Amino acid sequence: MKKSTRIRARFAGNFLWQVRLEGEGKRQICYKARAHAEDPVRGTDRAKLLTGAWEDPAIGRPGAETFGVNGLQGVYSSWGAFIPRASRGFTVYRPGHWAFDGTETHYGDVIGDEAGIFAYEVDGLDYTFRRGLPYPTGDDGAPPSVEILAMAPAVRVEEEHRGEGFRYYIGNGKASSTTSAKPGGAGADSGDRDPQRYGSGMVVSMTRGKGEVFTAGSCEWITGLARGDFCTQKITRNVLDRFLGRPLR
Repeated sequence: MKKSTRIRARFAGNFLWQVRLEGEGKRQICYKARAHAEDPVRGTDRAKLLTGAWEDPAIGRPGAETFGVNGLQGVYSSWGAFIPRASRGFTVYRPGHWAFDGTETHYGDVIGDEAGIFAYEVDGLDYTFRRGLPYPTGDDGAPPSVEILAMAPAVRVEEEHRGEGFRYYIGNGKASSTTSAKPGGAGADSGDRDPQRYGSGMVVSMTRGKGEVFTAGSCEWITGLARGDFCTQKITRNVLDRFLGRPLR
C-alpha cells in the first residue's frame, strides 16, 4: 500500500518518545529525558535518531504529524492527585463525525466515564475554542486537517490538595516530567518547576494525503472495551470497519 493511502488507528496514550532499534531489531533503546546527556547519537550525523521527545528540534518529527496528538500536551488525569476528581470520560464536541455513528451521542455528552476510559496517561494538542468548538492552534505541529472530536483536561503537575484520601506519586507541585521541546535542550532538566501545567487528552481524526488517521488518546480506552461500555465499543467498531473497508454496523 502506498504511503499516501495509509490509514492509522491508535487507542492509547503517551505518544511522546522516539525509540531506536539496534542489534538487528533485538534491542530497543530510549533515553527519554536523558537523551541529550547520554544518548551516543547526540551531536553526530545520526542525531535524527536521538531517543528523546518527537517534538525535540534535534528529531523534528512532532507527534501530531503522525497521530494527530502528542504526549507533551497531556499527560496525566485521574491518577494520584493529577485531577483526582475528573469525570474519567471524554466530552463530545463533534457528534456528527462518522466515528460516533450509532452511538446517539450529542454535543456535550460525556462518554466512557462509568468505565473510566479517560485516565492515567493521555495525549492531546495545544488548542483554542471558537464558537464553542475546539481547534488545534498548530503551535505543536498539528496539521490543519486535525478535527478534535472529544476531549477532557489533563495536567503535567501533581498539585497537593487539602484533606485526606489522596495518594501522591510526585507531589509538592512538581512537574511530572523534565521533558521540554525547547530548542537546544529538549529532554534536558532546565530546573523549571512551573512548566506548562495544563493540557488535555483527545479523540481526534485527520486526513493525511489520501489516507486517514484516528486516535483515541488515553491509556485506559481499553477499559471501556473490557467493561462493555457501549460508546467505547461502538466507536472502536466504527473505526475498524471503516479502516478495514467493511460497512459500518
